[in-house]
Amino acid sequence: MRDTKSTLLHRWFEEVWNQNQEDSIDQLMTQDGVAHGIVAPDQPKGTAGFKIFYNGFKDQFENIHVDVKDVISEDDMECGLTEVTATHRETGKTVKFSGLCMIRVNDGKIAEAWNHYDFLEMHQQLGKVLTQLEEA
Repeated sequence: MRDTKSTLLHRWFEEVWNQNQEDSIDQLMTQDGVAHGIVAPDQPKGTAGFKIFYNGFKDQFENIHVDVKDVISEDDMECGLTEVTATHRETGKTVKFSGLCMIRVNDGKIAEAWNHYDFLEMHQQLGKVLTQLEEA
């Protein structure tokens, strides 16, 4: 069995999300790192851009917990399967959804991350419905 607790991804989710240690973002991510899938292209890169997402998510949700189910690590890459549980502040509803995060590590820090989380499932649990736009 793999030792997920020895990985950078496990440390990231444990400190940043489960323990609410925002200062760990600066310790575990490069200043110019890229977080694909959660930071808009027009936002700053690195820790500054990630903190926009981080604080925005924390403004909407509380009791956030990320359970790292598994991590595969090879060379400078890690990929983790996670399950996120959180309480929506506005409605009080609890959401639970899964996701994958793959990172490239440089000098012991996250230099690039690809995030694929089931935000559709999260929104559906909050009662939101996707609608298709009609073409004019």
